[in-house]
Amino acid sequence: MRYAPKIALALASLAIGIALCELALSFLHPQLFRRPPVWRYDPELGWSHIPDRVGRLITPEFDVEMRINSIGLRDREFADAKAAGVRRVALFGDSFVEGWGVPIEAAVSRQLEACLRREGAAVEAANFGVAGYGTDQALLFFEQQGPRFKADEVVLFFYGNDLWNNASRRGIGAERGFKPYFRVRSNGQLALAGVPVKESSFWRQPADALPLAVRLERYFSQHWHLYRLVQKAWQPEVPRGQQQDFYAGLYGAEARFAPAWELTGRILSAFKHSVERHGARLTVVYVPSIVQVEEDNWRAKRELYGLIGEFDLSKPNAKLAGFAEEYGFKLIDLLDEFREKAQTQTLYWRDSHWNEAGHALAAEQLCTHLRKP
Repeated sequence: MRYAPKIALALASLAIGIALCELALSFLHPQLFRRPPVWRYDPELGWSHIPDRVGRLITPEFDVEMRINSIGLRDREFADAKAAGVRRVALFGDSFVEGWGVPIEAAVSRQLEACLRREGAAVEAANFGVAGYGTDQALLFFEQQGPRFKADEVVLFFYGNDLWNNASRRGIGAERGFKPYFRVRSNGQLALAGVPVKESSFWRQPADALPLAVRLERYFSQHWHLYRLVQKAWQPEVPRGQQQDFYAGLYGAEARFAPAWELTGRILSAFKHSVERHGARLTVVYVPSIVQVEEDNWRAKRELYGLIGEFDLSKPNAKLAGFAEEYGFKLIDLLDEFREKAQTQTLYWRDSHWNEAGHALAAEQLCTHLRKP
């Protein structure tokens, strides 16, 4: 028993040390990443928003509310009937449209609506963005929900990783579930596959049904900065070969990635035809990646991932421009405006999504292009 006081003192010192480290990290270098429970398995789309659900998205950079309306949009409620004289704009895409990391009032959809209204237009702009969606899921989502909104304009946002989303049978971001996908037939037509979507364990098991060890691990990783820091240090790195393929497909000259681009072009064409069948007009917006806008970020990634070969950072822009000419849709390329503004202003979170300034710039440019019906 003579060691009991020393053991107690040591334990108390350890607890105080952990508490001080936790406090310091929370203020100086936050580590937490917590997804709100606002997404669910969807047999037609892979995943979708849960209607009328509210939660908070927390990362080391931001803490924002995610509030879903009654039809599954991160937006306010909209009347089923469109009021006379009102022009409706529906925005489709992934987390950039959804507004990852910004309050809904700062998202591109709301800022676009406000800009058009300042110009005197009677406009309603709705946010149909869902994190992790590729062009294929956005197309299916439009066909499921878009016509109910009776949009006059449909604005589809294209971000580089949509190329890989379109080519994949599973989500490639935070969503790890299966998804629907298209393949190009020999006659050039699209064939939908993977539906009904298989439900993966990522969505199947409710949190309270998980083993105790898993629940404890999840709790500590979502609530303790020090635990999350240690956890990240032990996480395996993404294989360099995978990173090489990701960037080579987007910006390299290798012919083996041509089928993914062809598939994406076919899906964009199908999107245009679907929108026009429902009496609306399609505009595609190219969302520039942070490596295209910030030269230092591209240099850092090349060094970090050991990327080799020649890269043309304007390749996605040229591909989209070619698709726009071939398939006859309007394209708005935001790259030049973002490069210019980035000389004096930070437009991205470090996780590569737009911050509030990025959303504001995108909305300003779209407002200019969409001002006239």
